[in-house]
Amino acid sequence: MKKKMGKKNVILIGLFSAIIMGFFSPVLANESQDMKSQLKLADDITTETLVGPGSLEITTGKDILMSFGATVRVIPTLESDWDFGLEDNAQGGFLFGGLGPNFFKDHANEGGWVNNGYIRNEDKIYFNALPKDRKWSFYAALEYDSVWETSSVDGRGGKSSDSSNFGLERIEGTMLLPYGLRLHAGFNIWNLDGIDGGGLVYVDDNPGLWFTGGHDALSFNVGFFKLGENDFQTGPGALNDDVDDDRDLYAAQMTWKLDDNKKVKFLYAYDRIRNAPAIDFMGALTQGQMGVDSGKMAKTDSHHVGAYYIGNYNNLNLFLEGVWQFGSADDTGLGALGKEENYDVSAFALAADVSFQFKGLLTDFPLKPHVGIIYTTGDNDPNDDKLEGYTGVVSCQRFAQRWGGENTIIGDNNWVLGTPIYSYIPEMYGNGTPVATGGISNLTGFGNGRGDNPGLTMISLGLTVAPKPFIIYKTNVNMFRWNEDFEVSNFVNPTLGSTEVSAGYVGTEWDNELTIAASKNTFIKAQASFFFPGEGVEDVTSALAGGNASDEVACRLAAELIWNF
Repeated sequence: MKKKMGKKNVILIGLFSAIIMGFFSPVLANESQDMKSQLKLADDITTETLVGPGSLEITTGKDILMSFGATVRVIPTLESDWDFGLEDNAQGGFLFGGLGPNFFKDHANEGGWVNNGYIRNEDKIYFNALPKDRKWSFYAALEYDSVWETSSVDGRGGKSSDSSNFGLERIEGTMLLPYGLRLHAGFNIWNLDGIDGGGLVYVDDNPGLWFTGGHDALSFNVGFFKLGENDFQTGPGALNDDVDDDRDLYAAQMTWKLDDNKKVKFLYAYDRIRNAPAIDFMGALTQGQMGVDSGKMAKTDSHHVGAYYIGNYNNLNLFLEGVWQFGSADDTGLGALGKEENYDVSAFALAADVSFQFKGLLTDFPLKPHVGIIYTTGDNDPNDDKLEGYTGVVSCQRFAQRWGGENTIIGDNNWVLGTPIYSYIPEMYGNGTPVATGGISNLTGFGNGRGDNPGLTMISLGLTVAPKPFIIYKTNVNMFRWNEDFEVSNFVNPTLGSTEVSAGYVGTEWDNELTIAASKNTFIKAQASFFFPGEGVEDVTSALAGGNASDEVACRLAAELIWNF
């Protein structure tokens, strides 16, 4: 039995006490037909916003609407020179042969650890339920997402019989509360700015509880999410009494709809990190024998405050986002390594985009070019007590509709570019103080989300055109620059230390996707992406390989066969 309660339990108990005392006590006793008459009845569950996808309605004998549906995606993929040809300069492997020469070609995406060529398959089955008075709702999605081979399908998603990942990918239940509030619980997509924003702060499906509500032009969404739980382990030997050594996210957003064509979203996120060691990628791979590893979990409190604006002015579309990241990281353990022990977090990020729809002016079909930019600050001094390299709770530029895409090379985890999955920011690199101030929780302990990262400038030029209702072509040219100098370890011979890589031009990625609709429920996509390396990639590969630079063009070719109903 625990002797102390910890902050997380106090916060949760307080939260639910407020709900029970503040909402239910004065209202539930007086609930009447007046409240019921104000509820919007759902006539078609397949168009409801309270549940998930699924276009097939189920007729029930009760006052409950139900639907189901499915998505099947088969994605044959070919990759070449994901490491820009680095393996050719490291035939003896990395870490004195402990890692093969192909290591920097390997990457982790939703299907698992992959390289070269494979067929990814993502299958989802959706189930929805909703009463006509909308007092509650239920949504669940079963998912298989893996790479095709006999063992993975026989093992229901795993490479072996004990590594299956088949199961619940999404689940969400909601309850209508007094005063127009709705309680949500489960793990479903929760988005701050990852889709219609710049992808600077957060979008993910972490488990949690959240409340939604609003009135007229204002709506809000406030949530608590568990990104890491120290009090849950694989066995008793791994458990300890450090009840607050978790990673918790407290986040809120308020959307102000100015009119049908303009909106402003204000957002806030408090990322409480107690489970991430102050460690770099080399330290993680060598268990602290090489690289930087403080041996301690820093106490990091990272806050993001920001807003973005979307305005549609006839054919002109404007987008602008700004985010300030601030906070502290204490007891990092880096003091024992000759660095500062405690740090202030101070960084910011900007994103903007302008697009113009030429349909009705030059063409009778959609033709929409755009130009966009992302800027994130980098850390420029490894010897001070500031962490100025911006990172999101989950940097998720890959999901941003203007310059993202699942077909990207930089956003599908690339160790040479220093990017974990979903991120364009080089958050795996830094200048010597590898304290996590964010980063996707799946890679905790790998050295991602570093607050000393060099920062990023990206300029994006793109075009979306639909010459026929069933044909869409989208292309983006994204040009990248690292904003500050940083250190890169020698992975061939780690005893030689690290090399400073200067700020500058990294390279350019060209992404192409052609979508053809065979019917309203079936689609075929063809994808081709190329990353043309610049001086930044050459300098990094030279540092990684002990002096031998690589500059091959990275390439990803893929097709998608999609069934969705």
